[in-house]
Amino acid sequence: MRDGAADKRSCFEQLKKIGYAMKKLLLVLGSVLLVLGVSFVVSAIIVDPSMQFIVQNETYQVNSTMVFSQIVISDTYIVFNDTGFYVSSPNSITIKLVYIDADIAGAVNGEKVLDFYAIATAGTVGFSISGFPVNNEYLIKKNGVDHTTSVADVSGFISFSNAAWSTQRFQIYQQTAAPVDSTPPQISGVTRTTSDPLDTNPLYGWINVSCTVTDNVKVSQVVLRIHTPGGSWNNVSMVTGAADKYYYRSATGFSTVGNYSYSLRAVDSSNNAVTSSTMLFSMPPNWDVNRDGLITVLDLVFISNHYDGRGSFGWIREDVDNTGKVEVLDMVFVSGHFGEKWWV
Repeated sequence: MRDGAADKRSCFEQLKKIGYAMKKLLLVLGSVLLVLGVSFVVSAIIVDPSMQFIVQNETYQVNSTMVFSQIVISDTYIVFNDTGFYVSSPNSITIKLVYIDADIAGAVNGEKVLDFYAIATAGTVGFSISGFPVNNEYLIKKNGVDHTTSVADVSGFISFSNAAWSTQRFQIYQQTAAPVDSTPPQISGVTRTTSDPLDTNPLYGWINVSCTVTDNVKVSQVVLRIHTPGGSWNNVSMVTGAADKYYYRSATGFSTVGNYSYSLRAVDSSNNAVTSSTMLFSMPPNWDVNRDGLITVLDLVFISNHYDGRGSFGWIREDVDNTGKVEVLDMVFVSGHFGEKWWV
């Protein structure tokens, strides 16, 4: 006869086989699944009415056996397939799923997309449910009677509340589909700022590319596409700044000597995309003091004009080796590359 510890080990081995990824604590008690402070994903799981998922003071069950492609559970929400429940309740509440449309985005007007029971004793409960196409309007029925409507916001959430309790059945129907968004984002105000002076040493040199991106619904991603002097491409996500502003600042992204080209690509929540015009930038080596693409006597003249000058590291290009002093070693560096051409 196997002992309880062996049974638990066997159970966890089975969970691993179906792709269970756990971050905190999972307890399996008989046929009841109890989740405490958990953030994990369950892939391709069959859920029967005896199973429970606990999120804060919320208990989630199914009314009859249901199959989900994945279940995501966090400390404050639970997502079945692509439909997330973010519930705010002052008291314990039980939610029993009856139906979730596997393709809410493909629903037609009048089609039911979600059906569940909610059981509580008192208090105003707020329901925020995700996974809906932006700007679609939905009718929420309570016990078969129109309760309210909600339009999916830019993050795909619909919201409603209820304060009269016992056992309530909520059914959600698509009422009006938003017009198909075919308008791409708009990119404007592309600017480039650099350290002064330019420097290939990342301790002193940097490049910042910024822009404004707007969209009639929602910007999803802005990417800076950099074509390097070596011929490769670097695609980097730009950081969101103030409203509609995006930027990429780097000490290494443009530090290799040579000629660059770059453009910006913006994508919105409907996957409409736009690419900016291509812009050019050249990073000179430190020993090309006057940045004309040639290492000549003129670079030595610039150094001689500032000879014995002192400042902080990286203060002027004439301090070729960034020591804080313009001296003979700077001339030596330039002389070592005399006659070279780097602008190709």
